[in-house]
Amino acid sequence: MVYKQTKIKIVDNSGARFIRVFQLIKYSSSQNYCQSGDLVLGSIISYKVNKKVNKKQVCKALLITSKKNIQRGNGTCIRFDENRGILFDGNKSLGTRIFGPVSKEVKKRVYTRLLFVTKKLI
Repeated sequence: MVYKQTKIKIVDNSGARFIRVFQLIKYSSSQNYCQSGDLVLGSIISYKVNKKVNKKQVCKALLITSKKNIQRGNGTCIRFDENRGILFDGNKSLGTRIFGPVSKEVKKRVYTRLLFVTKKLI
């Protein structure tokens, strides 16, 4: 689960390394967490020089993996090592490649177009 003030590692080639979450998109104020496949709003706290983004820039990110256990319908439970995401600008992703695995819960959401970019789907 990802809460407000959580650091997320960015795993695309947009230039950002880490963002800090300050808003969960499409949720009421009573729910204070989100999981894989959800959009968050955050600020860039670490970045690579000479890329598309800058420090303190506000951007949307899609969570592709999370540390919290995910219970699937067939009874299996899957967990990743860290919270990872990719940056979005409107409906397009800022990066053109995704490094590392993507959970199948992202496929169930609206963002099925990202599956053509990734190599590993877990």
